[in-house]
Amino acid sequence: MAAIEIQGLEKTYSVGFWRKKPKLALRPLNLKVEDGEILEYYGRLSGVDSKTVSRKASEMLERVGLKDSANVQLRKFSKGMLQRVGIAQAILHGPRVVFFDEPMSGLDPMGRREVRDLMVELKREGKTVFFSTHILSDAEALCDRVAIVHKGELQGVGAVAELTSSVGSRVELIWRGTIVPAALQGLGAECHVTGDTARALIPESSQDAALDALRRERLHLVSVMPVRTSLEDYFVQKLRPAQTMAGSRA
Repeated sequence: MAAIEIQGLEKTYSVGFWRKKPKLALRPLNLKVEDGEILEYYGRLSGVDSKTVSRKASEMLERVGLKDSANVQLRKFSKGMLQRVGIAQAILHGPRVVFFDEPMSGLDPMGRREVRDLMVELKREGKTVFFSTHILSDAEALCDRVAIVHKGELQGVGAVAELTSSVGSRVELIWRGTIVPAALQGLGAECHVTGDTARALIPESSQDAALDALRRERLHLVSVMPVRTSLEDYFVQKLRPAQTMAGSRA
């Protein structure tokens, strides 16, 4: 249980937690997963009733895809398997608030999908899930609200749509040829040439000027497409001024 104070009001919630380093969190490692032994151990520590802890442990193992891992010691588990056990112990006692430290780290694509689906299920059950990640696409896909932290400092917090909308809209121009008009650089374009095709990402406000530059060079335009702004775009934009300043000091 944990006491949380919000705007002067204190409430007590059952909390689940899983940390990134499983070998430190899942002591003792000589326990087997057979019959949910390790989960029963943590279930009792979390206050689960002794009459139901065995059943709940079995249910959790099935929920995270480890039901068939009988007679296997945790020390022989892969990192991904340890992640699953850790997630199971974090939610075994039915907490209302759950904290996961990089829950998809070390998992293969199928494992990542299963963990994402599990987090969505927890949300649908009315639980509040906090998780840390370096994979911004995961945060964008799963979170209602995100907080961007860099070097211990909060760079931004809010709904995903709110943060990404603060980044200027961009469009992508694609044309045939390897010529990149010099005028595009002055419009803040990011230009790339691949084979016999060139493309540029430009601020939406510069679209007309960029098209004029392509016409002057008599370049064959292939497409003009709006670019969806991602959480990664927001992150890069927030850091770019700081990196520029750091570079100037160096």
